[in-house]
Parts: sequence; C-alpha cells; structure tokens
Amino acid sequence: MSTSSIYAQIEITTGENFSSPKFNGTVSEDAEPKPDILYSALHSDTIVGEVLNNFTYPIEAVRITASVYDKNGVIAATGDSYTSEYWIKPGSRSGFDIYLDEKLPNNSKYTLTISLEKSENDKPEALQLSVGGNSKGSNNFKLLGEVLNQGQDDANSVKVSGIFYDKNHKVLDVDYTYTNPDIISPNKKAPFELSFYTDNPEKIKSIAINAQSNEYSLITNGTQNNTKSEPSN
Repeated sequence: MSTSSIYAQIEITTGENFSSPKFNGTVSEDAEPKPDILYSALHSDTIVGEVLNNFTYPIEAVRITASVYDKNGVIAATGDSYTSEYWIKPGSRSGFDIYLDEKLPNNSKYTLTISLEKSENDKPEALQLSVGGNSKGSNNFKLLGEVLNQGQDDANSVKVSGIFYDKNHKVLDVDYTYTNPDIISPNKKAPFELSFYTDNPEKIKSIAINAQSNEYSLITNGTQNNTKSEPSN
C-alpha cells in the first residue's frame, strides 16, 4: 500500500520546481502572454496536461488545440478541448485532455495552442470540499467526497474536477463530475464521485481537487479541508 496525498487544487505542493513549463511544444495565436502549460503528454490517442493561470485576473473559456505530426513532419492528427474548469482564478491550475482522431506513437511531436478570454466575473470563495475514501481496481479509480455550500445563495451546477499525478507529479489523467444534486442550498452539502477507467491505477500517487459553481469558487484559506489519505487497493 503506497501513500497518496490529496490537496485542494490551489494548495497542492510538489517535490519539484515546476516554474519552467514542461511541454512538447506550444504556439501562441498572438503576442499576448498566455497561461503556463506546466505539463503535457501524448498517450496514444489522448494528450493530457494542466494549465496554470499566471495572470493577476481570472480567465475563462480556456481552449487548447493540438496538432500532432508524424516522423516526416506532416500533420497526422488534430484535436482541441477546454480545460476542466471554465473559469480559472489567478494562481489556479486546471487539467485538460484532448482526444485525437487516431492513435499515434507516444514520441510523436506536437504543438499546443491556447486561446482564452479575460473573465469579468468574480466568484467568491464559498464552497468547502471534503474528500473521503478512494479505491483502485484493476483498471479503474474512484474517489468520493462532499461539497458544502457556505454561501448565502444557492450554488448552481456544482462541478468537481481532479488532476491525477504519478510519483513524479506528471499528469496521468484528468476527470470531472457534478455533485448529486448539482444545486446546493446554503449551508447544505452534496456528495460527488470521480470514477474513471485507467490502464495503470496503481501509478496514481497524488490528486489535485477543485470545486466551483456558477456563483462560487473553492474555499482555499485555513477553513478548507485539505485531506491526505492512503488509498486502498
């Protein structure tokens, strides 16, 4: 049984310095600064990774477009995806997974292009996240938890997202779900379950979790429940 750490998405810590972006390649659509792609990797027909909002303001509608090339430099596949969170606060990370239209060698070269919008919305911190049990099957991973609405109004479309890392803090997978129900009244809570298929669930060693609704974002001060747990196999 190996130790696994689960953190609130904003407060995740790692044993490595990720100040320099790690990716196969990026192309900017214009001269404007872009969020950092901290890591990305091609897994056959999927590119997974995470984006950091390094601006001083929130951003939204962050879309990553991938172009993959064969050994001769000819484009072989393309795909695009939005980050798991539509709205990303300053200093926050969000995962992405881009599905390609065909399987390619993992060492294929690719470029990533980012587009985004500056958000005029301000989501107060009002969602408290608690993480319960997690389990690994032969080809699946499951994580349970709850979200408490500490705001004064209903939290609508409460979305929980996760970035799943290996022992070197490289992204293995990303996933998201909605609480059940996805509308949480003030001072009420709702459960969630992140569950997905993966070839190597035993490689998952740490997880970054985030929650947000149309109105609110995750509480990241001292009242936030940061859970460290040891997964069962």
